[in-house]
Amino acid sequence: MLATAAAAVALMLVGFWGGGASAGQTASASAAKSVDIKNFAFRPGTLTVGAGTKVVFTNSSGVSHTATRAGDFNTGRIKPGKSATVHFGQKGTFAYHCTIHSFMRGKVVVN
Repeated sequence: MLATAAAAVALMLVGFWGGGASAGQTASASAAKSVDIKNFAFRPGTLTVGAGTKVVFTNSSGVSHTATRAGDFNTGRIKPGKSATVHFGQKGTFAYHCTIHSFMRGKVVVN
């Protein structure tokens, strides 16, 4: 019974983390970092992470937003109170924007 519950939790976590967009292949796993979307801005505006990092984009505002870099990743619409995860596996600088509110811009620097 306990083993079944543990397996169910593990499958839920795989489904949660596995459904995110991707920016290149993941080189290695590391702790997740976060970007908060609030007051029509990405906070922090520039986030520096190591290769293989998962970045969780959390929408703390009252309207939907995206975090999008054409050809690399697209979170899709993130509804208020929801999150989306992107894996950054390749080194580089990834400038992104909200496709709904084009003035909203941010950057992830992967070392």
